[in-house]
Amino acid sequence: VGGVLALVGALCYSVLARETPRAGGEYAFLYPAFGPLIAFYSGWASLLIGFSAPIAAGAIGLAAYAGPLLPFSTSGDFASKATPVFVVLLVTAGISFGLRFGVRLHSLLTVLNLGLLILFASAILWQSGSSSHLAAVLESQTGPGTFSFTTLGSTVIFVMFAYSGWNAAAYVAEEVRNPRLNIPVALVSGTVFVIAAYVLINLAYFSAVPVAELSGQIAVADIAARASFGPWGSGFVSLLIGTSIVSSITAMSIAGPRVYFAMARDGLLPEVLSRVDSRRKVPTHAIWFQAAVAVILILIARFQEILLAAGVVMVFFTTITVATLLKGPRKEGRPLVFLVFWRILPLLFIGINVVILVSASITHTRECVAGLIAVLLGTPVYFHYRSRGRGG
Repeated sequence: VGGVLALVGALCYSVLARETPRAGGEYAFLYPAFGPLIAFYSGWASLLIGFSAPIAAGAIGLAAYAGPLLPFSTSGDFASKATPVFVVLLVTAGISFGLRFGVRLHSLLTVLNLGLLILFASAILWQSGSSSHLAAVLESQTGPGTFSFTTLGSTVIFVMFAYSGWNAAAYVAEEVRNPRLNIPVALVSGTVFVIAAYVLINLAYFSAVPVAELSGQIAVADIAARASFGPWGSGFVSLLIGTSIVSSITAMSIAGPRVYFAMARDGLLPEVLSRVDSRRKVPTHAIWFQAAVAVILILIARFQEILLAAGVVMVFFTTITVATLLKGPRKEGRPLVFLVFWRILPLLFIGINVVILVSASITHTRECVAGLIAVLLGTPVYFHYRSRGRGG
Protein backbone atom coordinates (compact mmCIF):
# COMPACT_ATOMS: atom_id res chain seq x y z
CA VAL A 1 0.00 0.00 0.00
CA GLY A 2 2.79 2.40 0.90
CA GLY A 3 4.65 1.64 -2.31
CA VAL A 4 1.59 2.16 -4.51
CA LEU A 5 0.83 5.43 -2.73
CA ALA A 6 4.41 6.63 -3.22
CA LEU A 7 4.31 5.66 -6.91
CA VAL A 8 1.02 7.53 -7.48
CA GLY A 9 2.53 10.54 -5.73
CA ALA A 10 5.67 10.31 -7.90
CA LEU A 11 3.53 10.28 -11.05
CA CYS A 12 1.64 13.36 -9.84
CA TYR A 13 4.86 15.18 -8.94
CA SER A 14 6.19 14.30 -12.40
CA VAL A 15 3.41 16.44 -13.90
CA LEU A 16 4.08 19.25 -11.42
CA ALA A 17 7.83 19.17 -12.07
CA ARG A 18 7.25 19.43 -15.82
CA GLU A 19 5.02 22.45 -15.28
CA THR A 20 7.23 24.15 -12.63
CA PRO A 21 10.88 23.05 -12.88
CA ARG A 22 12.04 25.22 -9.95
CA ALA A 23 13.95 24.49 -6.77
CA GLY A 24 11.92 24.01 -3.61
CA GLY A 25 9.61 21.02 -4.15
CA GLU A 26 6.24 21.55 -2.44
CA TYR A 27 7.08 25.18 -1.75
CA ALA A 28 7.61 25.88 -5.46
CA PHE A 29 4.41 24.08 -6.44
CA LEU A 30 2.18 25.61 -3.75
CA TYR A 31 3.27 29.23 -4.14
CA PRO A 32 1.56 29.92 -7.48
CA ALA A 33 -1.46 27.77 -6.60
CA PHE A 34 -2.33 28.84 -3.02
CA GLY A 35 -0.18 31.89 -2.36
CA PRO A 36 2.80 32.64 -0.13
CA LEU A 37 1.32 31.72 3.28
CA ILE A 38 0.49 28.08 2.47
CA ALA A 39 3.75 27.76 0.55
CA PHE A 40 5.63 29.19 3.54
CA TYR A 41 3.99 26.68 5.89
CA SER A 42 5.12 23.83 3.65
CA GLY A 43 8.67 25.16 3.57
CA TRP A 44 8.67 25.73 7.33
CA ALA A 45 7.42 22.17 7.79
CA SER A 46 10.28 20.97 5.58
CA LEU A 47 12.74 22.80 7.80
CA LEU A 48 11.46 21.52 11.15
CA ILE A 49 9.96 18.18 10.13
CA GLY A 50 10.14 17.23 6.46
CA PHE A 51 13.94 17.04 6.22
CA SER A 52 15.50 17.91 9.54
CA ALA A 53 13.41 15.37 11.47
CA PRO A 54 14.16 12.44 9.11
CA ILE A 55 17.84 13.36 9.25
CA ALA A 56 17.68 13.34 13.06
CA ALA A 57 15.72 10.08 13.18
CA GLY A 58 18.06 8.45 10.68
CA ALA A 59 21.10 9.45 12.69
CA ILE A 60 19.51 8.10 15.89
CA GLY A 61 18.71 4.83 14.09
CA LEU A 62 22.28 4.62 12.83
CA ALA A 63 23.53 4.95 16.38
CA ALA A 64 21.38 1.98 17.40
CA TYR A 65 23.11 -0.20 14.77
CA ALA A 66 26.58 1.12 14.19
CA GLY A 67 27.37 3.08 17.35
CA PRO A 68 30.21 0.76 18.44
CA LEU A 69 31.94 1.37 15.09
CA LEU A 70 31.83 5.15 15.48
CA PRO A 71 34.01 7.41 17.64
CA PHE A 72 31.53 7.51 20.52
CA SER A 73 29.96 4.68 22.46
CA THR A 74 26.14 4.65 22.52
CA SER A 75 25.91 3.86 26.23
CA GLY A 76 24.60 6.68 28.39
CA ASP A 77 22.43 9.65 27.50
CA PHE A 78 25.25 11.96 26.41
CA ALA A 79 27.01 9.38 24.27
CA SER A 80 23.76 8.23 22.63
CA LYS A 81 23.24 11.81 21.45
CA ALA A 82 26.87 12.40 20.50
CA THR A 83 26.96 9.65 17.87
CA PRO A 84 24.01 10.90 15.75
CA VAL A 85 25.22 14.51 16.10
CA PHE A 86 28.65 13.45 14.83
CA VAL A 87 27.04 11.68 11.84
CA VAL A 88 24.96 14.75 10.87
CA LEU A 89 27.94 17.09 11.07
CA LEU A 90 30.16 14.71 9.09
CA VAL A 91 27.63 14.32 6.25
CA THR A 92 26.95 18.06 6.18
CA ALA A 93 30.65 18.79 5.88
CA GLY A 94 30.85 16.35 2.97
CA ILE A 95 28.06 17.86 0.89
CA SER A 96 29.30 21.38 1.60
CA PHE A 97 32.24 20.68 -0.71
CA GLY A 98 29.92 21.17 -3.68
CA LEU A 99 26.99 19.67 -5.55
CA ARG A 100 29.16 17.47 -7.76
CA PHE A 101 31.01 15.99 -4.79
CA GLY A 102 27.78 15.57 -2.80
CA VAL A 103 26.00 13.82 -5.65
CA ARG A 104 28.95 11.50 -6.28
CA LEU A 105 29.15 10.67 -2.57
CA HIS A 106 25.41 9.97 -2.44
CA SER A 107 25.49 7.89 -5.63
CA LEU A 108 28.39 5.78 -4.35
CA LEU A 109 26.64 5.15 -1.03
CA THR A 110 23.35 4.32 -2.74
CA VAL A 111 24.82 1.80 -5.18
CA LEU A 112 26.79 0.16 -2.37
CA ASN A 113 23.73 0.11 -0.13
CA LEU A 114 21.39 -1.42 -2.72
CA GLY A 115 23.92 -4.08 -3.61
CA LEU A 116 24.40 -5.04 0.04
CA LEU A 117 20.64 -4.95 0.68
CA ILE A 118 19.81 -7.31 -2.19
CA LEU A 119 22.64 -9.65 -1.15
CA PHE A 120 21.52 -9.60 2.49
CA ALA A 121 17.82 -10.19 1.77
CA SER A 122 18.53 -12.94 -0.74
CA ALA A 123 20.85 -14.71 1.70
CA ILE A 124 18.24 -14.63 4.48
CA LEU A 125 15.49 -15.93 2.17
CA TRP A 126 17.79 -18.71 0.93
CA GLN A 127 18.78 -19.60 4.49
CA SER A 128 15.17 -19.55 5.73
CA GLY A 129 13.80 -21.66 2.87
CA SER A 130 10.06 -22.20 3.21
CA SER A 131 9.79 -20.19 6.39
CA SER A 132 7.03 -21.01 8.85
CA HIS A 133 7.50 -17.55 10.38
CA LEU A 134 6.39 -15.79 7.18
CA ALA A 135 3.49 -18.20 6.75
CA ALA A 136 2.35 -17.45 10.30
CA VAL A 137 2.37 -13.70 9.61
CA LEU A 138 0.27 -14.12 6.46
CA GLU A 139 -2.20 -16.42 8.18
CA SER A 140 -2.61 -14.06 11.13
CA GLN A 141 -3.69 -11.27 8.78
CA THR A 142 -6.45 -13.19 7.02
CA GLY A 143 -8.77 -14.10 9.89
CA PRO A 144 -11.99 -12.24 10.77
CA GLY A 145 -11.59 -9.00 12.65
CA THR A 146 -7.88 -8.57 11.90
CA PHE A 147 -8.24 -5.63 9.50
CA SER A 148 -8.79 -2.07 10.71
CA PHE A 149 -8.63 1.17 8.75
CA THR A 150 -7.47 2.91 11.93
CA THR A 151 -4.45 0.69 12.49
CA LEU A 152 -3.69 0.56 8.77
CA GLY A 153 -3.62 4.34 8.54
CA SER A 154 -1.30 4.85 11.49
CA THR A 155 0.97 2.07 10.22
CA VAL A 156 1.19 3.57 6.72
CA ILE A 157 2.39 6.81 8.34
CA PHE A 158 5.55 4.94 9.37
CA VAL A 159 5.83 3.29 5.97
CA MET A 160 5.48 6.61 4.13
CA PHE A 161 8.25 7.99 6.33
CA ALA A 162 10.47 5.24 4.91
CA TYR A 163 9.35 6.19 1.38
CA SER A 164 9.81 9.90 2.04
CA GLY A 165 12.42 10.28 -0.72
CA TRP A 166 9.96 9.50 -3.51
CA ASN A 167 9.58 13.24 -4.26
CA ALA A 168 13.16 14.36 -3.58
CA ALA A 169 14.22 14.82 -7.21
CA ALA A 170 11.71 17.66 -7.56
CA TYR A 171 13.59 19.74 -4.99
CA VAL A 172 16.68 20.15 -7.16
CA ALA A 173 14.87 20.74 -10.47
CA GLU A 174 16.80 23.95 -11.21
CA GLU A 175 20.11 22.07 -11.06
CA VAL A 176 19.14 19.16 -13.32
CA ARG A 177 19.82 19.03 -17.05
CA ASN A 178 16.59 18.81 -19.06
CA PRO A 179 14.38 18.71 -15.92
CA ARG A 180 11.14 18.27 -17.88
CA LEU A 181 12.37 14.81 -18.91
CA ASN A 182 14.87 13.76 -16.25
CA ILE A 183 12.87 14.71 -13.14
CA PRO A 184 9.85 12.52 -14.06
CA VAL A 185 12.14 9.63 -15.04
CA ALA A 186 14.04 9.90 -11.75
CA LEU A 187 10.86 10.14 -9.65
CA VAL A 188 9.09 7.16 -11.20
CA SER A 189 12.01 4.79 -11.82
CA GLY A 190 13.52 5.50 -8.40
CA THR A 191 10.23 4.82 -6.62
CA VAL A 192 9.64 1.55 -8.51
CA PHE A 193 13.10 0.32 -7.61
CA VAL A 194 12.66 1.24 -3.95
CA ILE A 195 9.31 -0.59 -3.80
CA ALA A 196 11.00 -3.77 -5.01
CA ALA A 197 13.87 -3.38 -2.52
CA TYR A 198 11.55 -2.71 0.44
CA VAL A 199 9.26 -5.64 -0.31
CA LEU A 200 12.28 -7.93 -0.67
CA ILE A 201 13.89 -6.88 2.62
CA ASN A 202 10.62 -7.14 4.57
CA LEU A 203 10.00 -10.63 3.23
CA ALA A 204 13.45 -11.49 4.55
CA TYR A 205 12.76 -10.02 7.99
CA PHE A 206 9.48 -11.90 8.43
CA SER A 207 11.03 -15.12 7.14
CA ALA A 208 13.91 -15.01 9.60
CA VAL A 209 12.18 -14.60 12.96
CA PRO A 210 8.68 -14.57 14.51
CA VAL A 211 6.97 -11.21 14.22
CA ALA A 212 6.77 -10.92 18.03
CA GLU A 213 10.56 -10.63 18.18
CA LEU A 214 10.51 -7.66 15.77
CA SER A 215 7.66 -5.74 17.38
CA GLY A 216 8.77 -2.44 18.90
CA GLN A 217 12.43 -2.90 17.93
CA ILE A 218 14.60 -0.46 15.98
CA ALA A 219 17.41 -2.87 15.02
CA VAL A 220 15.19 -5.39 13.19
CA ALA A 221 17.85 -6.15 10.57
CA ASP A 222 20.32 -7.10 13.28
CA ILE A 223 17.75 -9.42 14.89
CA ALA A 224 17.06 -11.12 11.55
CA ALA A 225 20.76 -11.46 10.74
CA ARG A 226 21.62 -13.03 14.10
CA ALA A 227 18.76 -15.50 13.74
CA SER A 228 19.91 -16.50 10.24
CA PHE A 229 23.72 -16.33 10.41
CA GLY A 230 24.70 -16.09 14.04
CA PRO A 231 26.89 -13.37 15.61
CA TRP A 232 28.92 -12.70 12.43
CA GLY A 233 25.78 -11.44 10.70
CA SER A 234 25.67 -8.46 13.06
CA GLY A 235 28.81 -6.92 11.54
CA PHE A 236 27.41 -7.20 8.02
CA VAL A 237 24.16 -5.57 9.15
CA SER A 238 26.05 -2.68 10.74
CA LEU A 239 27.73 -2.04 7.37
CA LEU A 240 24.42 -2.40 5.48
CA ILE A 241 22.40 -0.15 7.75
CA GLY A 242 25.25 2.31 8.06
CA THR A 243 25.50 2.88 4.30
CA SER A 244 21.71 2.92 3.98
CA ILE A 245 21.14 5.59 6.60
CA VAL A 246 24.12 7.72 5.61
CA SER A 247 22.88 7.59 1.99
CA SER A 248 19.44 8.71 3.13
CA ILE A 249 20.83 11.50 5.30
CA THR A 250 23.00 12.66 2.39
CA ALA A 251 20.02 12.80 0.01
CA MET A 252 17.92 14.83 2.47
CA SER A 253 20.86 17.09 3.27
CA ILE A 254 21.14 17.88 -0.45
CA ALA A 255 17.41 18.33 -1.14
CA GLY A 256 16.19 20.15 1.97
CA PRO A 257 18.37 23.28 1.78
CA ARG A 258 16.99 23.98 -1.71
CA VAL A 259 13.63 24.70 -0.05
CA TYR A 260 15.08 27.28 2.34
CA PHE A 261 17.14 28.73 -0.51
CA ALA A 262 13.94 29.21 -2.55
CA MET A 263 12.08 30.71 0.43
CA ALA A 264 14.93 33.12 1.19
CA ARG A 265 15.09 34.10 -2.47
CA ASP A 266 11.40 35.01 -2.26
CA GLY A 267 12.00 36.98 0.93
CA LEU A 268 10.31 34.59 3.36
CA LEU A 269 13.46 33.62 5.28
CA PRO A 270 16.70 35.48 6.03
CA GLU A 271 18.47 36.58 2.87
CA VAL A 272 21.68 34.86 3.94
CA LEU A 273 20.07 31.46 3.26
CA SER A 274 19.72 32.33 -0.45
CA ARG A 275 23.44 32.90 -0.90
CA VAL A 276 25.25 30.39 -3.08
CA ASP A 277 28.94 29.71 -2.65
CA SER A 278 30.53 31.10 -5.82
CA ARG A 279 33.17 28.37 -5.97
CA ARG A 280 31.24 25.31 -4.77
CA LYS A 281 27.89 26.28 -6.34
CA VAL A 282 25.83 25.19 -3.31
CA PRO A 283 23.73 27.14 -0.74
CA THR A 284 26.21 26.54 2.07
CA HIS A 285 24.40 28.65 4.67
CA ALA A 286 21.11 26.81 4.07
CA ILE A 287 22.88 23.44 4.32
CA TRP A 288 24.40 24.21 7.71
CA PHE A 289 21.19 25.85 8.92
CA GLN A 290 19.33 22.60 8.32
CA ALA A 291 22.08 20.63 10.06
CA ALA A 292 21.72 22.85 13.13
CA VAL A 293 17.97 22.19 13.30
CA ALA A 294 18.57 18.43 12.95
CA VAL A 295 21.08 18.51 15.81
CA ILE A 296 18.58 20.31 18.04
CA LEU A 297 15.94 17.66 17.29
CA ILE A 298 18.41 14.90 18.15
CA LEU A 299 19.05 16.53 21.51
CA ILE A 300 15.40 17.11 22.52
CA ALA A 301 13.24 14.40 20.88
CA ARG A 302 12.83 10.63 20.86
CA PHE A 303 12.92 8.34 17.81
CA GLN A 304 9.22 7.38 17.61
CA GLU A 305 7.98 10.91 18.37
CA ILE A 306 10.09 12.24 15.48
CA LEU A 307 8.79 9.55 13.12
CA LEU A 308 5.11 10.13 13.84
CA ALA A 309 5.12 13.94 13.84
CA ALA A 310 7.24 14.05 10.69
CA GLY A 311 5.16 11.41 8.91
CA VAL A 312 1.84 13.13 9.53
CA VAL A 313 3.07 16.54 8.40
CA MET A 314 4.77 15.13 5.29
CA VAL A 315 1.61 13.28 4.26
CA PHE A 316 -0.48 16.43 4.78
CA PHE A 317 1.68 18.71 2.63
CA THR A 318 2.21 16.19 -0.16
CA THR A 319 -1.58 15.81 -0.23
CA ILE A 320 -2.33 19.51 -0.69
CA THR A 321 0.54 19.76 -3.19
CA VAL A 322 -1.00 17.07 -5.37
CA ALA A 323 -4.35 18.87 -4.95
CA THR A 324 -2.90 21.76 -6.99
CA LEU A 325 -3.32 19.55 -10.04
CA LEU A 326 -7.09 19.76 -9.57
CA LYS A 327 -7.03 23.55 -9.86
CA GLY A 328 -5.94 23.59 -13.48
CA PRO A 329 -8.75 23.22 -16.06
CA ARG A 330 -8.38 20.46 -18.57
CA LYS A 331 -7.66 21.84 -22.01
CA GLU A 332 -9.68 20.56 -24.91
CA GLY A 333 -8.02 18.08 -27.19
CA ARG A 334 -5.73 16.61 -24.54
CA PRO A 335 -5.46 12.78 -24.71
CA LEU A 336 -7.03 10.42 -22.17
CA VAL A 337 -3.68 9.84 -20.46
CA PHE A 338 -3.66 13.54 -19.57
CA LEU A 339 -7.01 13.12 -17.79
CA VAL A 340 -5.62 10.16 -15.84
CA PHE A 341 -2.55 12.06 -14.62
CA TRP A 342 -4.35 15.37 -14.09
CA ARG A 343 -7.52 14.14 -12.39
CA ILE A 344 -7.83 10.43 -11.53
CA LEU A 345 -4.40 9.83 -9.98
CA PRO A 346 -4.51 13.00 -7.84
CA LEU A 347 -7.97 12.06 -6.53
CA LEU A 348 -6.72 8.56 -5.68
CA PHE A 349 -3.66 9.96 -3.88
CA ILE A 350 -5.70 12.54 -1.96
CA GLY A 351 -8.40 10.05 -0.96
CA ILE A 352 -5.96 7.50 0.47
CA ASN A 353 -4.01 10.16 2.32
CA VAL A 354 -7.14 11.61 3.91
CA VAL A 355 -7.95 8.17 5.35
CA ILE A 356 -4.39 7.87 6.64
CA LEU A 357 -4.45 11.32 8.27
CA VAL A 358 -7.82 10.76 9.95
CA SER A 359 -6.79 7.39 11.36
CA ALA A 360 -3.43 8.73 12.55
CA SER A 361 -5.12 11.66 14.30
CA ILE A 362 -7.31 9.18 16.19
CA THR A 363 -4.58 6.77 17.27
CA HIS A 364 -1.70 9.24 17.79
CA THR A 365 -3.38 12.52 18.66
CA ARG A 366 -0.48 13.93 20.70
CA GLU A 367 2.08 13.49 17.92
CA CYS A 368 -0.32 14.96 15.33
CA VAL A 369 -0.91 18.01 17.53
CA ALA A 370 2.85 18.38 18.02
CA GLY A 371 3.35 18.37 14.26
CA LEU A 372 0.60 20.98 13.81
CA ILE A 373 2.08 23.21 16.50
CA ALA A 374 5.53 22.94 14.89
CA VAL A 375 4.07 24.15 11.59
CA LEU A 376 2.08 27.00 13.16
CA LEU A 377 5.16 28.21 15.02
CA GLY A 378 6.29 29.58 11.68
CA THR A 379 3.41 32.11 11.55
CA PRO A 380 5.28 34.95 13.33
CA VAL A 381 8.28 34.39 11.07
CA TYR A 382 6.09 34.68 7.96
CA PHE A 383 4.39 37.90 9.03
CA HIS A 384 7.71 39.37 10.17
CA TYR A 385 9.14 39.07 6.68
CA ARG A 386 5.88 40.12 5.02
CA SER A 387 5.81 43.28 7.16
CA ARG A 388 9.29 44.13 5.94
CA GLY A 389 7.96 44.26 2.40
CA ARG A 390 9.52 40.95 1.38
CA GLY A 391 7.90 37.69 0.37
CA GLY A 392 5.29 39.39 -1.78
